[in-house]
Amino acid sequence: MWQQENDYVRSADSSAGTLILGDSRAKSSLIPAELGSDVYNIAIGGATSIEMYYALSNYLSHHSAPSNAIIIFAPYHFCSIDNWQQTLYYNYLSLDELAEVERTAYAHPDKSVHYPGWQADILSFKLRLPNKYLDAIYQAGISGRYAENIEKYKAVQNDLGYTEFGTEDGNDGLNYETHHDYFDYSPLVINYYNRLLDLCEKNGINVTIAQAPFNKASSEVVAERFLDEYKEFLEGIKEKHPQFTVETEVPVYDNEYFGDNNHMNRKGAEKFTKEFSARYTL
Repeated sequence: MWQQENDYVRSADSSAGTLILGDSRAKSSLIPAELGSDVYNIAIGGATSIEMYYALSNYLSHHSAPSNAIIIFAPYHFCSIDNWQQTLYYNYLSLDELAEVERTAYAHPDKSVHYPGWQADILSFKLRLPNKYLDAIYQAGISGRYAENIEKYKAVQNDLGYTEFGTEDGNDGLNYETHHDYFDYSPLVINYYNRLLDLCEKNGINVTIAQAPFNKASSEVVAERFLDEYKEFLEGIKEKHPQFTVETEVPVYDNEYFGDNNHMNRKGAEKFTKEFSARYTL
């Protein structure tokens, strides 16, 4: 999935009129083929605004600017960079991009990114050293996972970037937001989120900031303070970018539309895509 997205944004093979950006909820919530004929989903599971800022930057270096961008991040992904080691593992960012992230993290501290030994980690991943990859090689065995990876790559490509993350017929587990008492945002993530929105504005891209649904079970438990402060943050975005469409309310779907505690299943994605399409014209 990471490689397919990386190849798409850095190649000049095709362009999209509408891009979907965000994390796994964006990846699994909107089905491009059901939104229109010129939509592509470049969201990445586990991504924050850091990865998406560079994804859009690289896309714009190889393509004309899209007319529209739909941006969806799980609220907790403004608070937690929980997959930075995955970003390094898949060598998603160039050395120059990583250096810029570390400089920014020094000024806008986040220990998930700027921590003791980060230089050695980056070097180990970039050189594909055994201390980072030997276990994966061992787990893959003699035959490897090449055929399985190619199959997944093609599936994501054929679905225009859409991917399911949860496949259950319903889930009443509690999502990640229920673990936060308040909107304890990361200064680094907010910095890159503002940079992402500024990049869209600079390139004349019409932005819709949408909210992927919570399951009903989580909506009954999540802290009211967390949602209030998240909404306040979004209201500030509306003031700074009045030309953008900014949804501030998180919708709630019945548990049957979720494939796990955080992601909608295919039935949920179809419902959300249909309702999104009815609200907005791309």
